[in-house]
Amino acid sequence: MFKKLDFKRLNFGDLDRIDSHDIKRDEMHSFFLTFDFLDLIKKWPEIVGVKLAAVTSPLKIKQDSLFVITKHSSYSQELSFSSEMIKKEVFKHFPNLKPIIKKLAFQTQENFFEQKLVKEKELALIPKLHPQSPKYKILKQEAERLFSEVADPELKETLISIFIQSK
Repeated sequence: MFKKLDFKRLNFGDLDRIDSHDIKRDEMHSFFLTFDFLDLIKKWPEIVGVKLAAVTSPLKIKQDSLFVITKHSSYSQELSFSSEMIKKEVFKHFPNLKPIIKKLAFQTQENFFEQKLVKEKELALIPKLHPQSPKYKILKQEAERLFSEVADPELKETLISIFIQSK
């Protein structure tokens, strides 16, 4: 658990009693209140490239390490050789991670990527309506009627699209 430090009532004599880990924990706690890990996952293809992003994914940040899950140990080994370059790219996109991440750690788990592939295949099997189909036209008319009061045309098109996709 994090130990909350009160810096307002802190004097120099107290610094000897405070463990450096407590200060780092307090900084990390405040950092994780503002950092969204999903942003890192979304930017991962830009950081490592599209091909490596298909077989790797950031998993978690623990202590001073960014854990990356890979499909095979050979990807872990390849990424470990270029870990400094990957850290630079991560810091370029997320400069606030620089004091937090000191190293990359890798875990191999093929099941993760197989499950991801199965989900993508299931999503591909969901039938999509063609814009010329009667059902699509009926849904579009209903959506236009529902969102007729929306003034912004871009927002209106987005809402109509979401409505049609949700049916």
